[in-house]
Amino acid sequence: MNKPAKSFHREDLRGELLEAACQYVAEHGHEGLSVRKLAQIVGVSPGAPYHHFPDRRSLLLAVAMVGYDELMGAEVGADDESLSPETRLFRLGRFFLHFAARNPRLFALMYESELTRPQLDPQIAKAQSIGFTLLRNAVLAFNIPIVQEELGVRIAAIWSTIYGFTLLRDRGMIQSDHEIDDPRSEWVADAIVKQAIRLIHG
Repeated sequence: MNKPAKSFHREDLRGELLEAACQYVAEHGHEGLSVRKLAQIVGVSPGAPYHHFPDRRSLLLAVAMVGYDELMGAEVGADDESLSPETRLFRLGRFFLHFAARNPRLFALMYESELTRPQLDPQIAKAQSIGFTLLRNAVLAFNIPIVQEELGVRIAAIWSTIYGFTLLRDRGMIQSDHEIDDPRSEWVADAIVKQAIRLIHG
């Protein structure tokens, strides 16, 4: 029995395309993804995706924003005032490390791609600004009496520790002979976040 021909009209073609693009990036990275390749993957005409994604950059941006939506929308208790400030900040930092470990290729697109160089895409900048606000509010919850300039330095130090470790780990720049047997272990990630939290107190 012959399979029925695919309908020309797809109710949620954009959703299908975006889902396929996200899967491709997760498996292969973003470098080889194009709008035409995506059309082949989904099984539509070469021109069909261009109605939803005019060019490669718009496609990559849509995939990156899926990642930011997951990262910023996570219920990690960062704004739960019933939790201690230490717990709130720990959960925030720990989720970031977990996300990067689970989604290394998507993370690279979000933070280390043509969407961020030579300058941040406006949508990416907005998403990262939301993330900074989450971090800033978590630090402010400690109610440490310091001047604004010092607050900014300490927030930058915390972010640098967590983000820097993420890059070093995912690029294989921390080796087992660098005093850490398994950089990808959960206890190491926990320890890094706890060390970052200590920077709040100067």
